[in-house]
Amino acid sequence: MSLESATVDLRNDEERLGSIGITSGEREDEFIVPIALSYDIVLKNTGKKALGGMEKINREKFKFDDGIEVHIEPNEKLKGVSEEVMGFNIYNEGENEFGIGRTSLPLIEPTQEGKYTFDFILGGLEENPALKIAPPIEQLEKLKEHAMEANLIVFIEGKEIARFDLSDLSNID
Repeated sequence: MSLESATVDLRNDEERLGSIGITSGEREDEFIVPIALSYDIVLKNTGKKALGGMEKINREKFKFDDGIEVHIEPNEKLKGVSEEVMGFNIYNEGENEFGIGRTSLPLIEPTQEGKYTFDFILGGLEENPALKIAPPIEQLEKLKEHAMEANLIVFIEGKEIARFDLSDLSNID
């Protein structure tokens, strides 16, 4: 497996992130589009066999237990910046009060590429009763600056099959 590309950006994109409806107060029936720290990652299967699978459906978790799973593991510096900017580690699903959006492929055929995205919701850009306000943009930019100080870890059926240091993107062709 190879890492073909990895990018990170701050996004406030309704098509990608959706919107949150306000259900009370003066702004009832309006919608808020959150801002997110968004990663776009492309992995390639460089082997001769398919990676992952779609046989073992896990309806409870909306995934395939035999499928490819990709995780971002922040280093200590990035964890610290996240806690400083957001008040918690956005990469820890148990702590992340806003949520994480993902898209992924459970299976990549030989010589094929798979795109994986992560959207770590950071809050709203304006005051509203439905979503906590995001930190100032300068603080969010600081988080983005350090966002590649992490490892990308690829698992199949709970077993690590690849690990990439996102801070060293010189290994990408």
